[in-house]
Amino acid sequence: MHHKNIKLLIRKQLKKQYPNWRLLSKKEKKEIARKVLAEVTAEYDFNSDITAPPSELLGIEQQVTTTGIIPLDEMARFIEMINNSSIIQFSNYKRSPLYIKDEELRYIDELIDDMVINRLLAYDGYSPAMRDLFPVNLFRAELLKAIKYPEISYRKFCTEEYLGMDRKQNRAFCGLALNRKDMIDHT
Repeated sequence: MHHKNIKLLIRKQLKKQYPNWRLLSKKEKKEIARKVLAEVTAEYDFNSDITAPPSELLGIEQQVTTTGIIPLDEMARFIEMINNSSIIQFSNYKRSPLYIKDEELRYIDELIDDMVINRLLAYDGYSPAMRDLFPVNLFRAELLKAIKYPEISYRKFCTEEYLGMDRKQNRAFCGLALNRKDMIDHT
């Protein structure tokens, strides 16, 4: 995070010392940026704690949120509400890591929280008793297709060749049962 803090300090110094930044030529901007970078890195203490808020470190402090996109602080409250609203606390164990051999898929599998995805993607009238598949299963299938098989069509992806009983890694990642012949339909 120190490199982000250095970028923040450089941005602040450039705004303060060069208010007419946009009017400068590309060559002048490069030269000034090199000077400011050298000054900031020479004076920067890597042992100190970072006090800047995350929104400033990421450079999104002035960014206006687009309609339909949940801000990060509201998303954090939403996730906390989902985790605290469960009467029964389920374990974090999701699927058998024995079948997911691919490191990339295993990493993505660890990142995805099924309960949060189901709450975000389910429409208002949706209830779990309505379907055999949850929205997270379809989301995971979409991710798998985009990562591993981007060149094929959805119709071909939803066949035995890619989601059949012998494709245990794909089925485990999508959350499909390994002992039943459940399939995802392309429609």
